Amino acid sequence: MVIDLGHIALVLLAAWVGAWIWRGMGLHDRALGIARRHCKQAGVQLLDESVALNLLRPGRGRYGRPGIRRRYAFEFTVTGERRYPGFVELHGPTLMKVELAPHPFPGEDAGQQQDSNVHHLH
Repeated sequence: MVIDLGHIALVLLAAWVGAWIWRGMGLHDRALGIARRHCKQAGVQLLDESVALNLLRPGRGRYGRPGIRRRYAFEFTVTGERRYPGFVELHGPTLMKVELAPHPFPGEDAGQQQDSNVHHLH
């Protein structure tokens, strides 16, 4: 069996793809940990204990360094009745931002929140 340059290039390409997938799995675990901590700090519950990659694109980091931006979506709840979306955005391993959709604050009564927007005229 003869090994030529084409075979070596193919093996290197396969190794690179494998390493990229392995790194992506590590970043997924990092995003999940960040989402857990952020939800705990905000006093909300992370649902399904999972994040899902929903955006992968080239982008620039905080200091203009080019790389790949990954956005991982997750869902959380305040009362257990309704799901709200959130996301974690990473540039490589660096956290860019965590965002939670508008939601009632923990311990706030839904009826109380609606009454605060009502102005009575006497």
